[in-house]
Amino acid sequence: MPGLLRSEQDDRQDFTPSERFPIKSSIMADHNVTNHIEDRSKEEGLSAINGSPGEVIQYQTNGNLSATGRSQADSSQLAADSSKQLPPEIARITMGYLPLSDLITRLVQETFNGITEVVNDMSELQMPQSNGSVPVNPSQASVQKKTRLLDFAQDRRAKFIKILVLSQWSRRAESISRVIDMKAWLDAQTRQYDGACSWIGELRRIIAFERMPNPDLKTALEALSMGKVGGLPDLGYLPPEQVPPQRFLKMLRSINTQLTIRLRLHEPIPPRLKNYSVSNGRVTFRVPSEFEVDLSIADENPSSQLYFIDFRFLFSPTPAGIPQGPLRDDLEARVNALLSHAGLKGCYEFLHNFVMSHKLNIFRHQAYRMSQASWSEHLKVEALHRSLVIQYWITRPGAKSWIELGIRRRNAKRSSWLHEEEDEPHIGVRWFCCGKEVADVPLIIDLGNLSVEAILKQIISAHTNATFKEIRTKLREGHLYSQRTLRLRHTRSTIEPAAISLSVQFTKSQSCSIIQEPVSGRMVLLPPSSLCSRAERDLNSLISPEKTAATCIANLRSAACCEEVERTLRCYGWTVANSVRPNPDKTRHHFGRETLRASFFRKKTWDAQWLFAFTASLAGDSWWIVELDNGSSRVDQTAAPGPSIRAAFKVLSRANPVALRELSYPELSQIEVTAAGMICQHTDSRQLARQKIPHRLVKTGSTRPSSPFPALCIRLPNAHVKTALQTQEFAKVPRHSQVVLLSFIGTDESDSYANHLVTAQSNCSTLRSRSLDSMDEDSVALHPTSGAFAFRLRTAVGTSAIPGLLGCLAKIQRLIVYISVVQASKIHKFSLRHVEFTYATEPHDLRAKVTFIGEGPPRISFENGNPHLRIQNQLAVLLQEPGGLKHVILLLAVTLPLMRALAAMEAVLGDDKVDILSRSVEWYQIRLPKQLAKFDLRLRKRRQEFMWFVEEARLPDGKKTDSRVHERFRSMIKEKGEGWSGMSPGIVASLSGVEALLKKMDEVFQDLQATEPAPNEVEDSNVQKRKREEDAEKIVVLD
Repeated sequence: MPGLLRSEQDDRQDFTPSERFPIKSSIMADHNVTNHIEDRSKEEGLSAINGSPGEVIQYQTNGNLSATGRSQADSSQLAADSSKQLPPEIARITMGYLPLSDLITRLVQETFNGITEVVNDMSELQMPQSNGSVPVNPSQASVQKKTRLLDFAQDRRAKFIKILVLSQWSRRAESISRVIDMKAWLDAQTRQYDGACSWIGELRRIIAFERMPNPDLKTALEALSMGKVGGLPDLGYLPPEQVPPQRFLKMLRSINTQLTIRLRLHEPIPPRLKNYSVSNGRVTFRVPSEFEVDLSIADENPSSQLYFIDFRFLFSPTPAGIPQGPLRDDLEARVNALLSHAGLKGCYEFLHNFVMSHKLNIFRHQAYRMSQASWSEHLKVEALHRSLVIQYWITRPGAKSWIELGIRRRNAKRSSWLHEEEDEPHIGVRWFCCGKEVADVPLIIDLGNLSVEAILKQIISAHTNATFKEIRTKLREGHLYSQRTLRLRHTRSTIEPAAISLSVQFTKSQSCSIIQEPVSGRMVLLPPSSLCSRAERDLNSLISPEKTAATCIANLRSAACCEEVERTLRCYGWTVANSVRPNPDKTRHHFGRETLRASFFRKKTWDAQWLFAFTASLAGDSWWIVELDNGSSRVDQTAAPGPSIRAAFKVLSRANPVALRELSYPELSQIEVTAAGMICQHTDSRQLARQKIPHRLVKTGSTRPSSPFPALCIRLPNAHVKTALQTQEFAKVPRHSQVVLLSFIGTDESDSYANHLVTAQSNCSTLRSRSLDSMDEDSVALHPTSGAFAFRLRTAVGTSAIPGLLGCLAKIQRLIVYISVVQASKIHKFSLRHVEFTYATEPHDLRAKVTFIGEGPPRISFENGNPHLRIQNQLAVLLQEPGGLKHVILLLAVTLPLMRALAAMEAVLGDDKVDILSRSVEWYQIRLPKQLAKFDLRLRKRRQEFMWFVEEARLPDGKKTDSRVHERFRSMIKEKGEGWSGMSPGIVASLSGVEALLKKMDEVFQDLQATEPAPNEVEDSNVQKRKREEDAEKIVVLD
């Protein structure tokens, strides 16, 4: 049985049901049948079909079939079988063969599923119950169960028997497979033999027609040698009578006369045959662009018919006449028959239809040649009866377009009033453009020079002109082309479609020409570019170009304009924000319904939330400022990825649009300044509204081009003017006016930062009394008489200037406070950053400078040589406290004598002999390193008066002061001098007398600096040595 073969691999597979499927032994109804198959397999063994013939399958204990080793006795049999293998010319057929193991596996699985279903059905049948004493007869349910189980076992047994038969047959499958291969090879040889015989017979039949007869050499030899052939019969015909030329000419003239009289008097002539001439015994009727026919008479009777003489075509391409042959004979017979019963009218109608049919055949042949040559794959030609259908541009999408060339026949309704010449049939053309017939086609058909290509070019020209006209009309609806801002020119042609073009100007420097290929109908955009390539692909995929091509061209114009702007702005330092890609609906929502494309740009110095945008459309090009959404309120999940647009504002600039002229740097700078001003004004207004500060826009009346924006008039309550000074002095100082004007005055050309001008009126008399020259800050100007002041603010575009304005006003308020505090001193310079004043004039002018650094604490500084440099850091700390400046100025006056005295002491003794430490502005310490002595100077209040108290300080680690220093200081306590007096345990000096006290101490201890300290009587030599070492170490540390 072909189609079922077993292989060695199939036999070795484990197909035992108990191992491959979870079958319980209790429900195996066909277990005996399976065991029977296994036993037969063990006894006989199964031969492998695709393996060696002598290889035997042995049944293993685990249920698998495996091949045993070949015995020595089977080797000879294997060699004999290998000689029986088919030659390589005979192909082995293996297609459609299935492994036997698959069939066995499928049957075992079906058996398992079937026994499971039988057991489930048997469990649903209810058995009758017995009372335990009387046996119950078998019920119908029991019979059904047994019957069902036996039927299933019988069916399974039959199928397993079939598997057994197939298993036994498979032992001979190799031989049968060889027979099948031999049979297929013999059938193929038979078919080849029959095909060869058929080919030889067909070749003999074809050659028979090409065979030429053998030449008659005998007759040819006789004719060439004797000049006659004796075997040919003589029919006895008489030769025609020779007519003399004079008589022949007279006959022709007579015939001409008869024809003239007959045509003038007796013969009705159709209107199209009015053009005729009589000569040489015949009348020649000439129909322009159709034919010429020669007729004559055979009898003088006017009622006799005319006879056909000759016929010629009057158009090309065609031969001038019809050669002798069956066609001419049939034409002559038909014309003579029509002349006999229908006269000249019937002859004309027949010849007219004959010529029209011939012209249509010429058109058809020309169309077929075109479809196979230069117009291949773009032209489809169909001949329907006496009509010719030519479909062009078959590869373009959309509705079909075609022309029909045929014969227009008479219309019964119109024939009653039409002229006879207009009523006759003629060749006409019908044009169907995109499936709709176009009436009144301005088509010129030259019937004298037939050319279907010329007709097709006229139709395609009309089609292209109509398409470009519709595109031009739709583009004219836009403002740019309707107002002649951009050029739009349509070049027309009625006979050559390749000469038709539509020139569209995009910008001043860019334009494009659109042409349509006559053969394929594809739109081509010149000059080629990447944008034109994409637009060309879109145009050629449109179903109705005349309706939707204008949108593609408008998109191309917008893309080209945006590309030019992007290229220009990149050169000027702008960056294209490619991450901002709003969908078309969002673009039209923010920039207008007519917007086709938008490009977004980013400036490095601008805030990241603001962009500069350029939009292009047929209505005109515009510049915009765009505010991006920060993402917190974004809920539109359908929007394109990237930042979303929160708002857009049109930039009102006097610069010409890109369509009119090339974008130059001055124009771009003007647009940028305008956009920056709008952004700053919008940001400031939003910030003021957020802080609930009253404001409004007012016109400043400025005529400067750099300030075209109205100013923000801001009314500032005191609570919004923050300052670093919150003291009582600040509350007493008069403030500036609450009305402030904030104006945008342009951007810096270097970094494009925005410049703002703030003007206000001050009520402080301190500022009014100062001269303008005292302000050394260029960004702040002060009018000395009116008190008006102005200052500039410099912020990044997109960043609000309101915080800077409030901070600057706070600085001015702080300046007023400081000036009011130091107004008793001589002020040299003051600005928003510092105040410089003179606080003492002896021994020379001593100046202090208070500097304000940003929002940080103020600092105080002194010039080189100023005695207060010693306590500069302590004064700076005090300056940060409430009322700090007033306290510092008081301390400067209090500590000035002391600072002068300490400086003089250091100058006389030197740094190596005296050390002065500033513990604070009220506590100082004088150290004499060599004498191992310390003195503290403290500022204390005694009897409502500040005085300096000097006392001897204790040394660390129980050390004692030099006895000489101690004795001399004790002697000074008992003395009294100018502004100072001794008071145990120290000396008290007034603020002005401390300088005399320190001078006295300098004189008392000056002679001790040159000698070493004397030893103490109570200390032995070892103690003295240890003290000297400690003093030496301390001196080193101080140095």
